[in-house]
Amino acid sequence: MATRATQLPHPPARPAVSWPWFRKFLRWEVAPYPGRVNTVIRMTIAATLVMIIVVTFRIPNAALAGVFSILLARENLAATWRGGRLIVLGFVLASLYTLLGMMLFRGYPITHFFWVIGSLYLVFFVIRTTTNYPAALAFAIPMGVALPVWDRALPSQLQVEGTLWPIVIIAVGTGATVGTEALYRIFDRSDPLITFVDDLLLAVQQVAESIATHKTPPKPVLTRVLQYQMIGTGRLRTTLQRQGVDPTQRAHRAALISLAGRLIGLAGDLGRTLPQPCDGDAIRLHALSARLGVIRTELRKSGVISESPALLEGQPSSSFLMLQEMERTVALITEVFQGDEIVDDSQKARGLDWWRALFLPDAFQNPEYLRFAFAGCLAATICYVLYNALDWPGIFTSVLTCIVTALSTVGSSLQAQFLRLAGFVAGGLVLGIAAQILILPGIDSIFGFALFFAVGTAIAAWFATSSPRLSYFGVQMALAFYFVHLQDFKFQTDLTVARDKVMGVLLGILAMGFIFNRFGTKSDTEQLQKLLVRNVGMLAQLGVCPVVRDRAIAVSQIRRLRSQINDNFASLESQTDAARFESEFRHRRGGEIAECDRIQRAQPALRSIYLLELSLLSHRGRLEIGAELTQDQNQALDYFLNEYSDELMHVAAWLAHEEDAPARISGDPIRLLQQSFEEQSSRNSQAITDICQKMVSSLLMLRNEC
Repeated sequence: MATRATQLPHPPARPAVSWPWFRKFLRWEVAPYPGRVNTVIRMTIAATLVMIIVVTFRIPNAALAGVFSILLARENLAATWRGGRLIVLGFVLASLYTLLGMMLFRGYPITHFFWVIGSLYLVFFVIRTTTNYPAALAFAIPMGVALPVWDRALPSQLQVEGTLWPIVIIAVGTGATVGTEALYRIFDRSDPLITFVDDLLLAVQQVAESIATHKTPPKPVLTRVLQYQMIGTGRLRTTLQRQGVDPTQRAHRAALISLAGRLIGLAGDLGRTLPQPCDGDAIRLHALSARLGVIRTELRKSGVISESPALLEGQPSSSFLMLQEMERTVALITEVFQGDEIVDDSQKARGLDWWRALFLPDAFQNPEYLRFAFAGCLAATICYVLYNALDWPGIFTSVLTCIVTALSTVGSSLQAQFLRLAGFVAGGLVLGIAAQILILPGIDSIFGFALFFAVGTAIAAWFATSSPRLSYFGVQMALAFYFVHLQDFKFQTDLTVARDKVMGVLLGILAMGFIFNRFGTKSDTEQLQKLLVRNVGMLAQLGVCPVVRDRAIAVSQIRRLRSQINDNFASLESQTDAARFESEFRHRRGGEIAECDRIQRAQPALRSIYLLELSLLSHRGRLEIGAELTQDQNQALDYFLNEYSDELMHVAAWLAHEEDAPARISGDPIRLLQQSFEEQSSRNSQAITDICQKMVSSLLMLRNEC
């Protein structure tokens, strides 16, 4: 199986610059998909309600309320409410921190300046080390907004009001959004993630059926497959992250998303090559299509997949090597949902350690986070000094630009800065200044302004519901649009407002480009390689967790590793998308492109190892299994897992260039395990043996792909 997988053709490196590709990319990104229209309508209604409340009650500086009404999660009502609480809590903490700092240091210019520097350092450190980026942003933005308020010569009462108003503003935005979602969920309780995955699998099923009958897939089907292949699964990963499901369900759905994306890629290759299957291949394709139909039905009904009979075995014809990979991927989809939750009698540990989930496990040990915070602080401090030295408070958005565009890799940061500038130009100049000149003079009622506001919000929301590679553009367009038209409780007729905001954004981008990107981050390729090595190492640790005889310690390690591995998988796929997007417009060395391709090809094997380890953990976690296995069988299984973990660690060391070559995989541990289990065989022992054999096969595939 591993040998066959390595025979699949690897995609060639793409050209450095491809404007036709970019036009095609935009075409697929703005195309509709299931649920997109409903989401845009709800975003528009919530933002328009915010605007009406702001104008009615004359609330100042309300731009952020409109932005967070778009940023809030809409995957389900619970996720929306939970996200709203975190955002409000972040704003409250930031406002209280700002008030306390100003009370202590406002009257002393030198200490005030160093307090600002320390606060900016804290902001970037929180952004880099917290696991919830929207909550970190909610803590960072109020501090960036409050700085120019306290630097101006205003009465203390106005400065305190300017610091506290954002809390009211965000409460208004959150309330409007939660109310809109509560009303919508009365009529629609569907799961957007399952709905989208169902559409992905339907497209794959239709392609398989067409190829099996020696027909060309219908053009709408091929178009949908190409669209999903181009935009990737980033939006689904974002949806899953914001749903707030339990760790086991999150692992199941994350693997389901990854495998569905893999099937879409294979279906896209089938649609382009249009192979002519033999009679045996046609039978296998019909069986594959039928299994996909059963999976889709079960997903729509219950969201889980029951165990099913295996697909047809045997080798496909030599001209149809992708069929076996598709069958293996579909089989893995079924295996994803077969693992049971490991029971833990002590549920108090999770409640006591809830605060640790807010930060990365190595948040206070990793020196790279300190370098990241220092570089971001330096760039923001330069912007802060410049707009105060020039006495130009209108460009305070430069500090906000530094905060919002500081991501974990060079590629992601450059992409965010480009999209932020483009979004501010589109929202601030086109929808902002152009509307001030051509549209607003003809509006004389709140109804007319609400209609114009809703249209502008809908345009921004449509882009904001794209994949992560373009959604940032929509958010920045909305932010610029609201800075011009929602910052005050009246029609904004001063053209210098939009000019100052765009100039501030340009200053922030230049500061981040010349300072942060040179000293604050690693390249996207280095970051991807580091994440891959870390995930392989953690899979090695997860494999030997059942060897620990203390059940409480083993369960604690499993939960921690499972959460970290899920996060790393999401980071790997997200940054791979960003690296692929950026590679179309930047000249990159052939070695970097090859490294990214290698990392991407290794993901299915890593996912397979992870799911098989979880399945094995589930089997060993059952009390009846422990009583059923003999001492010799337990020792043989422990020996196999230790050897397997050591081989994974050798692969990790090789990927990190610490060893010249990975260790050769020996068949002795699995052979001893089979001999031990054959002496006293049972249904459960046979299942454990099959899982271990699949783990060896996946390890071979990982080694060959890397």
